[in-house]
Amino acid sequence: MKTYLALVLVFLIGVTAGPGRVKAQEASDSSVGRELGASPNPPDKHDPPDWLFPIAKLDQSLPSWLHIGGQYRNRLEAPSGIGYTGSSDFYMLQRLRLNVTIQPKPWLRFRGALQDARIFFNHHIPSGNPFQDTWTLWEGYVQVGNSTKGWGDVLAGRQVLLFGDERVIGPSNWLNVGRTFNVARVDLHRSNYKVSMFATSVVPGDNNDLHNALPGNNLYGVYGSLANIVPKATFEPYVLWRLAPSSSVLSETLARGHLSEVTLGLHWNGTLPADLDYDSEFDWQTGSLGSSTINAWAGYAGVGRTFPKAAAKPRVLIEGNYASGTKNPAGHQWNTFDQLYPSNHDKYGFADQVGRRNLVQFRVSVEEQPNARWKLKQAFEGYWLATSHDNLYGSSGAIAVPAHPGASPHIGNELDLVAEYQWGLGLNFGFGYARLFAGNFLKTATPGHDYSYPYAYFQYNFSKSGAHFPVTPNKPN
Repeated sequence: MKTYLALVLVFLIGVTAGPGRVKAQEASDSSVGRELGASPNPPDKHDPPDWLFPIAKLDQSLPSWLHIGGQYRNRLEAPSGIGYTGSSDFYMLQRLRLNVTIQPKPWLRFRGALQDARIFFNHHIPSGNPFQDTWTLWEGYVQVGNSTKGWGDVLAGRQVLLFGDERVIGPSNWLNVGRTFNVARVDLHRSNYKVSMFATSVVPGDNNDLHNALPGNNLYGVYGSLANIVPKATFEPYVLWRLAPSSSVLSETLARGHLSEVTLGLHWNGTLPADLDYDSEFDWQTGSLGSSTINAWAGYAGVGRTFPKAAAKPRVLIEGNYASGTKNPAGHQWNTFDQLYPSNHDKYGFADQVGRRNLVQFRVSVEEQPNARWKLKQAFEGYWLATSHDNLYGSSGAIAVPAHPGASPHIGNELDLVAEYQWGLGLNFGFGYARLFAGNFLKTATPGHDYSYPYAYFQYNFSKSGAHFPVTPNKPN
């Protein structure tokens, strides 16, 4: 297994060292909108007044090698049909992030960030991860070298990781707690390629001091990004090696033994004539889970078209997802796809009831932008189990509903409605409604209630450095 992985790593490094243009693959806290020394975003006469951002004014007065910032987010949620029962709740989620960046030299950078995530007024939703994790060391790392200049850089510490379309590794920013990693990484880059090599462990959200990672739960990888291999397209091959102990806190290994798993993947997106665009990602997994051999795969493909001359410039997207499941859980082959560490929100619905495991999904969505500030999105999707002999897995990857062999594989259909408004680069708010209409599987295996998820949110970036939008068009740049 180790020899096989080494050969794949060497091959991938060779492939990704070819020509092409790099697409950004990683990002720190989304409240950081620019590198130190970069030009600030141009002002807009319709932006909110400067007095709303005293920290931004303070930041401008600091030495050029020191920057401070942060972000505050507040969201109201009122889900009903929790667990597909008659249970409902209403609560408020609050998240505060504070960060400081010190860059005494162009090639030397220190960054630290704290996060405080809390839940209030809840009655049925537990006060823990992913809703609450108080005063966490969110990021803390040192970087030697420049991420945009020169041949490469080295980074070590705690960092947010974001690769490709976040279907495999992302911060899951919609969650109140989110996700970060303890990581050591080397990035090689020129104007025509980027290769990231890293060793990392996910940081658990468990309110334990510095949130030490679970021993033995590690992820190693090489992620490349190139363009011009195919005209007007980005080509991102990668290989990931995950090791994990048998643990009650890991749904992937629960009662099955040690995990050693290799994921070979390719993310490929681009634009076509006639205002068409496409996005795709395919993964194959091999290795071992206890005494079982792993053979799993997942794939996604979507095609969109923008109508630039129509009112609100709508974009229509048709997409399909597949993630394999295990037809014989008592056998010696494990076929359930391991979704690793994705940002699943929106990609598999706004209700966040399904994950990328044992899943078949089809979706049609329309995105509009009536003006420079408003974004609208409507989506309708259907979900099926890849096999009814395997479980229904939630957005986190854990079992949401145990397998019910012989039941209909139709999980249900979902309707999503979202509206967002951005006021300058420091303020945005939005609201939405998602409803999962229970299908035959949920009606057989659970009480069968529909799940409804209305919400409204507000976000304020202290440094006027841009905002993360939960509605992000799945469209190549």
